[in-house]
Amino acid sequence: MKVSLPLLAGLLASLIFLPCAADVQPHRLISDGAVLQREQPLTLWGRADPGESIRLVLDDRELAEFKADATGRWYYEGDAYPAGGPHTLVIKADNRLAFNDIYFGDVWLAAGQSNMEMKMSNIKERYAEVLASADNPRIRHFQVPKNAVYDGPEQDLPGGEWLAATPDNALNFTAVGYFFARQIEKTQDVPVGIIMNAYGGSGAQAWMNPAALKAYPHYLAQAERNAEPGYVANAKAEDDAAAAPWYGALEQADKGLKARPSWSAADIDDSDWQAVTLPGQWTHSGLPDLSGVLWLRKTVNLPAEAAGQPAMLRLGRVVDADTVYVNGQQVGNTTYKYPQRRYPVPEGLLKAGANSIVVRAVTNGGGGGFVKDKPYRLEVGELSLALDGEWRARIGAAVDPAPSREFWDMGQPVGIYNAMLAPITPMPLKGVLWYQGESNADKADEYVTLLPAMIRQWRSEFGQPRLPFIFAQLPGFGEPVDEPVQSGWAEMRAAQSQSLSEPNTAMAVTIDLGEWNDIHPLNKKDVGERMALLALKQVYGESRLEAEAPAPYYLSVEGGEAFINVAHVARGLKARGGKPQGFAIAGADGEFVHASAQIVEDNVIRVWSGDIEQPVAVRYAWSDFPDEANVFNSAGLPLAPFELEVTPAATKDTPRQKR
Repeated sequence: MKVSLPLLAGLLASLIFLPCAADVQPHRLISDGAVLQREQPLTLWGRADPGESIRLVLDDRELAEFKADATGRWYYEGDAYPAGGPHTLVIKADNRLAFNDIYFGDVWLAAGQSNMEMKMSNIKERYAEVLASADNPRIRHFQVPKNAVYDGPEQDLPGGEWLAATPDNALNFTAVGYFFARQIEKTQDVPVGIIMNAYGGSGAQAWMNPAALKAYPHYLAQAERNAEPGYVANAKAEDDAAAAPWYGALEQADKGLKARPSWSAADIDDSDWQAVTLPGQWTHSGLPDLSGVLWLRKTVNLPAEAAGQPAMLRLGRVVDADTVYVNGQQVGNTTYKYPQRRYPVPEGLLKAGANSIVVRAVTNGGGGGFVKDKPYRLEVGELSLALDGEWRARIGAAVDPAPSREFWDMGQPVGIYNAMLAPITPMPLKGVLWYQGESNADKADEYVTLLPAMIRQWRSEFGQPRLPFIFAQLPGFGEPVDEPVQSGWAEMRAAQSQSLSEPNTAMAVTIDLGEWNDIHPLNKKDVGERMALLALKQVYGESRLEAEAPAPYYLSVEGGEAFINVAHVARGLKARGGKPQGFAIAGADGEFVHASAQIVEDNVIRVWSGDIEQPVAVRYAWSDFPDEANVFNSAGLPLAPFELEVTPAATKDTPRQKR
């Protein structure tokens, strides 16, 4: 047992002095229902009055008695405990605190941006049966409140609580983290705690401290500027001041709002409105590329038995924002383009016969529309009415594009680290799950070194030099293309894979799990389970598992054809749906063309094109959304996207390697 305030100086350096209360208080993570890391020294910390005497008791065993330091901080590191519970922790000082239902198990930090932040509630329809059976007190979840602070690292969190998995609680769990935890708890028979620490839209630089950003002077300069008193508040106020007039002017200019009755009313004559075909962009129906407001109306007829019933209105995704009315009553509103629109229609609103659905769509800077390949329908009981096809449209207001916001917390360096990561770094972890990269995709060349720098920083601050770090490679997203092209997301995936050079890391390949029209794909089950598979092999020692996705390791050329050796093929590679697709090949001019491919051995792929006499490079799944990619290993894991160049040694005399 060891009691130390100087201990783990790198961790405690991240804790700033806060005004002390008269009562002793542990960190927010040390609370009822907590999961604490098994088989690592029990670590507790918090604040009290300077010099206040503190006693710690676990169950009936007194752990230690000591005093808070001169700033009111206290820190304890003691014996390790095996998995199990429940336990009771008592902290005695001038006051007495008792925390119940505490377990020792494995604590995983689930971090990143919106795809890690996405909750089970967002996909509850897809996984209704999973949620219905989500009753497991050994799976627990703590959500770190979203926040950004720029004048130094915080000591504690402003909120958050540990929640055990129940059908209701699990709605608020990170979906990726929950599916991961299910697998680990089931296979390892240990309690699992997920600390969800994600912020939608955040860049990796937002999760890093100034020391880790020294190699990136532009980020360091931003961080120093943001730390100046009043700078951030002024920047946000200027953004608000620029945006408010635009929205105010939009409201004033909107003829649909000013009309009497409003265009949202149930019974107005829309016979002179323009016919448009949806889904699709407004311009595809002959409308201008609008910044402003477009009103859309559709009439649906319901049988008598549907009258008065509650319903679900699905309107896919709308670019950029929308307010939706049914029979003149507002039923939904979304302020940005990414979420899928699912609007409950209350009981008693629908009627037999004609019912009006009205969408007031706001487009900030052109490109407006209903996104294709999403559900557009009205569901009433077992009745489902399609809403695609003809709508009536009328422009409410056409204005200049909205001013762009200059300051976003999620894009700023250090701020999210200060508020969300620094306060939890004394917490021992089993490992980290990381799903992020979308916000750095335009700087893939920088991410090659940025993510490894972040990994090293986190390991240092948590005091675990070999802390396991499992990350998800970006899935497919974006318009499919017919010809080989340069791709920012493909380059980003390649950049992500470079972090595998850091020890004790693993990458879940998800190229097959994306949706071309949604940056937030719904299939979070396979993402979480692929991460769990990697953890089971690399962290829990189940060495016989086929956990890694197949990846190329050698390219040779024979007779004008390329041969690619692939690792992690399990019992061999397979092409789903026929021949291998998704390959491109380049000659000396560096121009890529579509290539034919054949799996010639369990782990070798032959690639060629009649247009290329001497290949110099091969690509696979090299586009934003490579929907044609279809090569998997026998364990069902997809071949990782790649670009591979011929090395000088890879000549016709070099034998193909079989693994």
